[in-house]
Amino acid sequence: MAADYMRRLFGALNHMHSQGVVHRDIKPENIMLTKEDELKLIDFGLSKRQQGTKKLKTIAGTPYYMAPEVLDGQYDSKCDCWSLGVLLYVFMSGYLPFQGENRNEVFSKIQHGRFHFKHEEFNICSEEVIDLIKKLLVVDPKKRLAAGEALKHPWF
Repeated sequence: MAADYMRRLFGALNHMHSQGVVHRDIKPENIMLTKEDELKLIDFGLSKRQQGTKKLKTIAGTPYYMAPEVLDGQYDSKCDCWSLGVLLYVFMSGYLPFQGENRNEVFSKIQHGRFHFKHEEFNICSEEVIDLIKKLLVVDPKKRLAAGEALKHPWF
């Protein structure tokens, strides 16, 4: 079920990004599931159109789901792929990958990519899904999978 939902979300991202739209606030509250089992990405209030390769600068989003480059104020559409990596981690474990006593501690962990797979829920996860999470939660956006690349991952 998680693979099906994530495939649909990456498909939506791939389409949005091809149109130059960056969502910037992907989190569970902004994903709806209809009774017909349609998945909808909602709340484009923080979304922004990216002009070519020009970086976005406004810090926007929800702290636990924010990519490190958003915190630095120089980012592009790959920030949405990071957020889906956080969401996938939550889907598989029920925990956020970056937690802390305060906002600064959470941001420090995000900026350094400090997360783990020690929760017992990961013991029953496939190597492929763990690999996909690792390829999405990469601090350097140039090394992070784009939405189209994620769709080709063996987990799907």
